[in-house]
Amino acid sequence: MPIDLNKIKKIYFIGLKGVAMSGLALICQKRGLAVFGSDVKEKFITDEILKQAGIEAYAGFDPSHLDDRPDLAVIGASWGDDNSEVLAVKERRIPFITDSELRGLLSREKRTIAITGVHGKTTTTALLAYLFDRAGLKPSFLIGTGAVPDLGANAAWGAGAHFIVEGDEYAKSRSDKTPKFLDLDPAVSVITSLEWEHVDVFRDLAIMEEYFRKLIEKTRDLIVACGDWPSISKIIAGHEAKVATYGFKKHNRWQAFNLKPEFDQTRFKVKNEDKDLGEFSLKLFGEHNVLNGLAAIIVGLNEGIELETIRETIRNFSGARRRFEVKEKNGVIFVDDYAHHPTEIKTTLKAIRQRYSDKPIYCVFQPHTVSRTKALLADFAGSFKLADKVIIADIFASAREPVSDFTSKDLTQEIKKHQPGAIYGGGLNQISEYLKDKIEPGTVLVTMGAGDVYRVRDKLLA
Repeated sequence: MPIDLNKIKKIYFIGLKGVAMSGLALICQKRGLAVFGSDVKEKFITDEILKQAGIEAYAGFDPSHLDDRPDLAVIGASWGDDNSEVLAVKERRIPFITDSELRGLLSREKRTIAITGVHGKTTTTALLAYLFDRAGLKPSFLIGTGAVPDLGANAAWGAGAHFIVEGDEYAKSRSDKTPKFLDLDPAVSVITSLEWEHVDVFRDLAIMEEYFRKLIEKTRDLIVACGDWPSISKIIAGHEAKVATYGFKKHNRWQAFNLKPEFDQTRFKVKNEDKDLGEFSLKLFGEHNVLNGLAAIIVGLNEGIELETIRETIRNFSGARRRFEVKEKNGVIFVDDYAHHPTEIKTTLKAIRQRYSDKPIYCVFQPHTVSRTKALLADFAGSFKLADKVIIADIFASAREPVSDFTSKDLTQEIKKHQPGAIYGGGLNQISEYLKDKIEPGTVLVTMGAGDVYRVRDKLLA
């Protein structure tokens, strides 16, 4: 039976503290629904925004949480029939959908702009939401992180026509391996990048390419795609009429050039085929963020925002949480980043080395999932050359994966072949204790990974 959100009054989220789930909860609350839910007891980067919104997250899962019967349950992608609340929802015949399906329902109510790709989604989504907000367009948005400082939250449901949403390529659920972004109904889609990722779901790159082709086919008006990636050049074939390519390479319709990295900003020029649009600047660092900025420029212009408004706005954007997030205390510079794929690690360390060229760089890396670490082991091994010291934390494992005897000690041994300064650090508390007496004023400490490695930074800051 189709779900009519306008008839729902009370909604329950199983896995409430996930970055997407928490944002969806905020949107539902903004729409006037009573919102509650549950999650594990561990601290999440979304705890603060949920608390500020007054949304209660039960600690742990228990069927009794559903006694105040909701009209609809939303089940996060991490949870299946081994979760007692998921079972209770089905046994009590409470209507339920996945978080991906909820995004799809919301996308059909607005002019949806979906930001997809294996790298750069979150920053590009946040930048676009900030741009549309400052341009007075009152957008709705959903961003896959904790609170975005410039926006005050990771989600909103505005009065404007647009819904700017991060389009996740990960599987909808344990039983359905279709990418979440195919539940969306986009008028505009951005594809920032495409290479093999999520090796626990997609056995090879060809499968990912096929899913992204389906996204291109279902996007109604415009595809904004980074043509520097070979896979993207491949999948847009036959759809050129609705594709605007961008990148550094000259074959793209939109090109960023004359990059000038400075300590407090990155300046670059933009041209659209033969038309020079002049210089832009970002507070963000790294070539990857120039590309994220260029995608936002193209989408903004397509949706009617004036060029000078875009130029002025993007230079003031301060970024998203856990994306090159810089803090400083007692002369030590802390950089926290979500990078968890070899390409992201190399790109982020390159940007850090450019900015802090004269300082020693310590990198604490927490691998995310055994399957990714094993499948991309050779690439991971050569990714840390720009750091002076590398400390490898225990793998942030997924409950979805089978038990494996592969550990971070194996990864450390491979990294040492390229970076002699690599050591195995163990748990995050153990690493925090190790670093306490090692980092001195002038040191750059990078915490990197998609798990909870930021706790090392937080402990040392405290």
